[in-house]
Amino acid sequence: MTKAPSRREQRFQQAQARKRRQTMLAAGAVLLVGIIVVIGVLALTGGGSDVTIARVTLDDYTIAGDLEVTAGEVELVALNVGKIPHNVGIKGGAIGTDLRPGLEGSVNLGELPPGTYQLFCDISDHEDRGMVANFTVVAESG
Repeated sequence: MTKAPSRREQRFQQAQARKRRQTMLAAGAVLLVGIIVVIGVLALTGGGSDVTIARVTLDDYTIAGDLEVTAGEVELVALNVGKIPHNVGIKGGAIGTDLRPGLEGSVNLGELPPGTYQLFCDISDHEDRGMVANFTVVAESG
């Protein structure tokens, strides 16, 4: 004949069962959030569509780097190598967030047809001090 567990043992077993349920719920929630994030990223990026990455460096009052890309969806990735905050964007379009020295950020410029555009920093007088660059979008070859 087996002895029935004491009240203390029953409470312990119930507490362990609660912990297991909480752990399983937390793991399920983390998994669900991960799935939602992946779906969101795929939706924003077109599920693997071709995005051209243009890398530029922002120095104090200059923009340099990949200043010619192929037409289509363009993402601009900028690294601030200067001593003061900068940002970068396209005239009449999207602009990235302000980047402190040493930080990198990106901004999706959207679908760009062939043409010449201007990149610039919109912080106070940075554009007036020469922080602009021509950005050329060329037609796809082939």
